[in-house]
Amino acid sequence: CSGCSKACSDACSGCSKAIQECCDSISNFFTPITKKPLGGYVVGTWVVMILVGASSGYTLSKVTGSLCDEATMVCYVNIGLAAIHSIVAYYLQRRLVSALEKEGKLAEQMSHSEIAAKARHVMLYDFGFCIYVFVFAGSFFYNCSALGQFGDCAGTGPAWSAASLMILYGLGVWNWMVCWYCCQCCCGQFESRMPTRMSPAVVMGAPAGAQP
Repeated sequence: CSGCSKACSDACSGCSKAIQECCDSISNFFTPITKKPLGGYVVGTWVVMILVGASSGYTLSKVTGSLCDEATMVCYVNIGLAAIHSIVAYYLQRRLVSALEKEGKLAEQMSHSEIAAKARHVMLYDFGFCIYVFVFAGSFFYNCSALGQFGDCAGTGPAWSAASLMILYGLGVWNWMVCWYCCQCCCGQFESRMPTRMSPAVVMGAPAGAQP
């Protein structure tokens, strides 16, 4: 019995160690992303786009026939758009971080006003961002129209859900980005009004010349 108990204990300990190492590996992979500005946007985009790609791919594996030609096209387009959104999310974060770190400081050490200024520079002058604005808008409006293209094709529920996710993603990211940028600007204004150094303390009862 003691031998069986020890074997079970060793097996559980081994499983626990393996799970812990797996979790640590995942954490180490995402830490450089989540600790930087726009980390939530990047990870959130990846999660949503994985769902969109999986739903569209599942639909492609199930639907057949001429009635499903339009639905099939929507699936292919959304898989492509999911890849673009995922790549651009990471690209935008790297562009912002590299712009911040050109100042010789880590992104985590930058003030809100500095982050807002660099984000504004990327939005105004980065060619990739300018192109993506049109892709982003096109993705939103395309999926709004795609909801009516599934017609009588059976088994397109996952693809319809994927198109709906793309619409919600467009609305969510637009509102989140506006709020994020406004928060950076407002916090930057608050930072600029804070005193940069504290006034020297006054020692009660000490002569004026002896004050520190």
